[in-house]
Amino acid sequence: MSNFQGLITHRLQERIDAGAMSAAAVRVERRSEVLLDWAGGRRDFTAESDPANTESVFHIASISKPMVTIGVAKLIERGLIDADDPVVEYVPEFGLHGKEKITLRHCLIHASGLPDMVPGNIALRQRNADLSEFVAATCRARLLFPPGTDVRYQSSGILMLAEVTERVTGMPYPEYLADALFEPTGMASSHLGWKSEFAERIIDSKELEAEATIGWNHNSHYWRAIGSPWGGVHSTTHDIARLLQMMLDGGQSADGETVFESGTVRMVLSDHTSALPHLSDAARLQEGWGFGWRLQRLGDGGWYGSAVPAGSFGHAGGDGTVAWADPTSGVVFVLLTNGQLDLEGGTLKACGNIAAAALCGDS
Repeated sequence: MSNFQGLITHRLQERIDAGAMSAAAVRVERRSEVLLDWAGGRRDFTAESDPANTESVFHIASISKPMVTIGVAKLIERGLIDADDPVVEYVPEFGLHGKEKITLRHCLIHASGLPDMVPGNIALRQRNADLSEFVAATCRARLLFPPGTDVRYQSSGILMLAEVTERVTGMPYPEYLADALFEPTGMASSHLGWKSEFAERIIDSKELEAEATIGWNHNSHYWRAIGSPWGGVHSTTHDIARLLQMMLDGGQSADGETVFESGTVRMVLSDHTSALPHLSDAARLQEGWGFGWRLQRLGDGGWYGSAVPAGSFGHAGGDGTVAWADPTSGVVFVLLTNGQLDLEGGTLKACGNIAAAALCGDS
């Protein structure tokens, strides 16, 4: 085994020293053996802030999405919903402007035709609107394409899945997700939204110039607390590694508890985009989606890096976060930073490539 640990930590420390991020934490496991558990930097971009550590809590942004969608899959497992149910069956007011044909499956695999962010998204955030207003805006939204004919990333579709779940269960989605996923998986430092106990462990998100001009950013109490289903989870490298390992273990937690049935895990990690009948060949080849999990394909490094094997699954987040697992080698990789995906995506890929090249060749 090469010194992949040193290569990764050196690369991350370089980016911290350059001011590209104030903190990073990385965890690499193979078949539950911890091979790297490291954190560096400080909790924010000031020299006086406390050091980050392996227990630091990050805003994981869109890694939240597969957590939300696997919560939806639990309802399928329980026989309460079906993936091919129309959204309007549960949210009647959603059926405007041709959206009555959108199914839960379309939202689960980014094939709904909904825009990524709802119309008026920035204005809603600026006035601290609650999630019900985001739902109402999604219900008013017009489609970018007929459902099932293309695949385009859509945060608003994930929002509607959470809304459906709330109406089916009668529970607020953060409470439901804690009950269905976080607690049985042993993810004690994860929550959709804010918990007061995070205050001494939180890593601040990087504030961008564009955010300063509109008077809004991810560090505001409003945005930390709102619990946006498409990107509002706070978590640690340890907890996300537990989630990925649970998926590799067919739904069994590290403590031997059945979190999901093995058939549910199979359903969630199947390539559903390949089976869409009205998808163009170009779109079918572009990317693969399970229910909320992005599936690695040959010739597509995606968010993870070109050395990450086909068949791996995971997600990335806009705050500079990425997590994936390879079922063949049993490798789990979690990297959380506050460097912003658009700016430091190359760093995240480089670290993923280093780990995958060293570890994923072994079966």
